[in-house]
Amino acid sequence: MKRAQVIDLLIKIAEEYNQVDTSDPEVDRLYENLKDFPFDVACENVRQHMLTNPWPPKIAQIRGGAGDQRDQGWLKNQTEEYFAERDKAQASATPMPTGWKEELYARLKSGATARH
Repeated sequence: MKRAQVIDLLIKIAEEYNQVDTSDPEVDRLYENLKDFPFDVACENVRQHMLTNPWPPKIAQIRGGAGDQRDQGWLKNQTEEYFAERDKAQASATPMPTGWKEELYARLKSGATARH
């Protein structure tokens, strides 16, 4: 995010919350903490915050739980990999031989444990 975008974001916040500090030192502080964060995501997080919270957002709320978002992305990738492995296993699976299940049931009923 650029410094000008931080100012735009701060203006949006100040329009909703009249007790917001818009001084140059506050802009500098916000810029330092948001310069690595995408502006469009910050705007959406602020918009969502305004819908549900009567107090101005803190930096962590503007960032919207970036750590949680990273974790969700990692979990999504892990899930996709798992399902890809399952699809691969299913593609190489072969059906059991004919009569196998019936033979197993018969052996279990008779109490035989060794195969002859």
